[in-house]
Amino acid sequence: MRVIIAEDELLERKAMRKFLEENFSDLEVIAEAANGRKAVELAETLRPDMMLMDIKMPGLSGIEAMERIYQINPQIKFIMVTAYDSFDYAKKAMKLGVREYILKPSKKEETVRAILSVKKEIKQEQQTLANRQALFLTKLMQGEDAEALRRNLYPKMQSGFFFVMNQAVPLPSSYIQRDKVGFFVAEEKLDNAIVLKKMRALQLELGDVYLGVGHPYQRLSDLATSYYEARLALHHLVEAGGHKKYGFPPKVEESRDLDTLMQALKDGNEDRVWAEFDELADALDIEAYFKIKQIIEEKQCPFPNIAFEQLETREDWRDFLQMICLEIGNHFQSRNKIERAKQFIDEHYQEQVSLEDLSAYTDLSMNYLSNLFREETGQTFSDYVTSIRIEKAKELLQENETTLKEISSEIGYRDPNYFSRVFKKQEGISPKQYQNQILK
Repeated sequence: MRVIIAEDELLERKAMRKFLEENFSDLEVIAEAANGRKAVELAETLRPDMMLMDIKMPGLSGIEAMERIYQINPQIKFIMVTAYDSFDYAKKAMKLGVREYILKPSKKEETVRAILSVKKEIKQEQQTLANRQALFLTKLMQGEDAEALRRNLYPKMQSGFFFVMNQAVPLPSSYIQRDKVGFFVAEEKLDNAIVLKKMRALQLELGDVYLGVGHPYQRLSDLATSYYEARLALHHLVEAGGHKKYGFPPKVEESRDLDTLMQALKDGNEDRVWAEFDELADALDIEAYFKIKQIIEEKQCPFPNIAFEQLETREDWRDFLQMICLEIGNHFQSRNKIERAKQFIDEHYQEQVSLEDLSAYTDLSMNYLSNLFREETGQTFSDYVTSIRIEKAKELLQENETTLKEISSEIGYRDPNYFSRVFKKQEGISPKQYQNQILK
């Protein structure tokens, strides 16, 4: 952890530096400040994890310095060093990230306890941040909605790009990392030239590592493409085995267009898939692999546990595509079952139809059916049944030939009062008010 000591007394500063270096091997004193103004400057440029801040310094006081630093980086943790045990100071300091106090003259045990307490809090926050960053990357890589995480983690993000390494090595703190995958967040719009410049510098810093790089994008929804491009680029770099260690994927030749095969997979047209396979089998490569993976993920189907490296022969690809077709076929079959489920509801809405009844009718588990029903209709099973009943009630109210009690019974509600409450919640007015409006 990186520490800055802000103390106007030279001997005090040096004594604290020596104490930290002798007692905490995982702390690095990265700078010292003799006054509040210098402390603010160092905090802005060096961005430490922790600052030991003397309260009474010439010029800008410790409290004033902490106020300014807090505006720059509210994540920095402060330990207040003071000879003044003042409650007013304590109340104000707590709002500025002060976690512990060291009263002059300090005892070794108290100083160690204060620093250990702050270290523990920093480690917990760092772990939480790392978990959230990993989730952010996972969502981006899989093309899922990551906007809420972006707003929380990177509110100023304007663009970004993925890169993939052939071995897992630690990256500088300016990058987000998950194993062999790296991601760069930019607060400005990046172009390819800037990306390549950054990757050249990074590759020189890391040494003998290949870096497959994806193009930069501004929309979060496009960053899954950047990840795919990075994987494709790494594959070509490693295959070439030359002196070039980083770069974007090569442009795909038009003669190897896979669009027709991919469209057949999307449509679940297995006959067409095999017709295209016979034509394109020898051209299938990592590009095809990731396009197929993207199609499967978009349909939220399970992806076979097969790495690209396992697809060495034409037969390997055939077996792989057979599994893909099976999953997509199951997907379309499930969608057809949802249509059957909707038809069943349309025919039995006036009965006490339940999700369990529907599960038995469609031969799908209740949990899977519930999730799939919401995905396909945009409504829960219960809401869908209610909407069918209310629409039928509106038709009967318009005909004005039956009482509210009869309508309630006819659409599946035993209690007319309950029917009225459901109707009003759905339509904003009572059944009687609705009928009056219609018959005016």
